[in-house]
Amino acid sequence: MFWIRLLGRTLNSERKSLTFYLINTIALIFIYNLLLPSVSIGYPLCISMTILLVFFAQRAFALYRFEETLHDAKFGIEVSGESDADSKKEQRVLDTIDEIHAAYRDKLTEMNDKLDGRNALFSRFIHNMKTSVAVIELAAVKQSADVLTDIAAENEKLKASLEQSLNLLRLDEFSNDYVPESLDLYALVNAVINEKRREFIYAGIYPKLSGGTVYVYTDRKWCAYMLDQIITNAIKYSERGKNVYFEITEGMEGIDASLSIRDEGEGIAQEDVPRVFELFFTGRNGRANPNATGIGLAMVKHIAKRLGHEVSLTSTVGEGTRVTISFLTKMQAYRKSNPFL
Repeated sequence: MFWIRLLGRTLNSERKSLTFYLINTIALIFIYNLLLPSVSIGYPLCISMTILLVFFAQRAFALYRFEETLHDAKFGIEVSGESDADSKKEQRVLDTIDEIHAAYRDKLTEMNDKLDGRNALFSRFIHNMKTSVAVIELAAVKQSADVLTDIAAENEKLKASLEQSLNLLRLDEFSNDYVPESLDLYALVNAVINEKRREFIYAGIYPKLSGGTVYVYTDRKWCAYMLDQIITNAIKYSERGKNVYFEITEGMEGIDASLSIRDEGEGIAQEDVPRVFELFFTGRNGRANPNATGIGLAMVKHIAKRLGHEVSLTSTVGEGTRVTISFLTKMQAYRKSNPFL
């Protein structure tokens, strides 16, 4: 049965060749009989059929080898280098299959790396939350005037870890939680600074906001989250008594605006700057800080791209870091830049 099915597939794949050969055979028989005084069909037909059988046997064997190679390719076995393809067309098919498998393996490796990183991150979040719960439990037991302060501080840590975990999960369904609108950028930045005032006070860092009212198109919640992440890093890597500068600038043509956030912290090594937006990359500074997660700036870059904004970073060791976010102020331009509109 296998050979019958193989013969059927061979006949099906060689229909054009078979048609051409039959026409050629009829023409040869006709010419052969014109050259001879008597009519003869058996001899030229016999020769023609013999050649046809040899041809189809060769094509059936070639098809068998090709199908075996395709079967190996299903299981990710590299086939282009060691295949016995009988034509350039078959070789191109096998090369393409190998390219698809290579791209698939790279994508699978990337997804596994992200999954491993996410699992490690959630493990760290859970550990931090358990630590906060333990501190709250101890604070509740002891009789001290600082109990409520300790509980409030640990509660803020719990809220931050939970919020970061939820936002990390929401990124996969970003379009379902996205409401673009025209917002006053100055008011939005000022609101985020006020929400972070406790962190600024505790760290002894002073925010400086300059610029005027500029309306930009963005999503209030996600843009505020981006600013929160950038401000958190600025506070984390700055010494007490330093400043964080917020500068809002409107573009010359009135269709865009930018927000620059510059700290006076320790700065980022130049070899780390190209990778600061990579997920789970902590760099030299992060490795020295046990609370670094390597997701803050990665999420900023990811969210900015989804919102249709541009984000860039420059830094000098010992002088500080500047993060710049570019916004659009006209709805028509924003629609062109945003994939969700």
